[in-house]
Amino acid sequence: AAARRAHAAGVDAVEVHGAHGYLAHSFLSPVSNTRRDEYGGDLAGRMRFALEIARAVRAAWPAGKPLFFRASTYDGIDGGWSLDDSVALAKELKAIGVDIVDCSAGGFLAARLPFKPGYLVPNAARVRDEAGIATQAVGFITDAAQAEAILESGAADLVAVGREALSDPHWA
Repeated sequence: AAARRAHAAGVDAVEVHGAHGYLAHSFLSPVSNTRRDEYGGDLAGRMRFALEIARAVRAAWPAGKPLFFRASTYDGIDGGWSLDDSVALAKELKAIGVDIVDCSAGGFLAARLPFKPGYLVPNAARVRDEAGIATQAVGFITDAAQAEAILESGAADLVAVGREALSDPHWA
């Protein structure tokens, strides 16, 4: 219903938030998902809920408008969701009709993430290359030259800037 309302309101793109410990991510990660039914257990079971959401949104969202899926490409915690898992998820999302995987990371307070400029760009590149789907790079992208280099190298199709835009609304 939200996708239909967004379309009616004139929104150009929508994103399913499946990262950072939010509901879909809590099903994906083996750290938080200890279910023993069809929505838990192996990778296919843990992906089931996120894929059902993506299918429902794709069905309600016009084919000509992009659908993003934001994913934690890895949890940054022992035994958690991995980059290999993210590639498998991205392949399934592509088959559903998701257009772009927004490649983030984390979701647990105990996560160990190597914060440095562009630290998640290699994840976007791997998902893009191995799943054959467009990706959006995020993760401590601090200046326009860095963003342009990411695009020019082919590591990602889009770059998203969060904190930098908040601290400098004239960043662009």
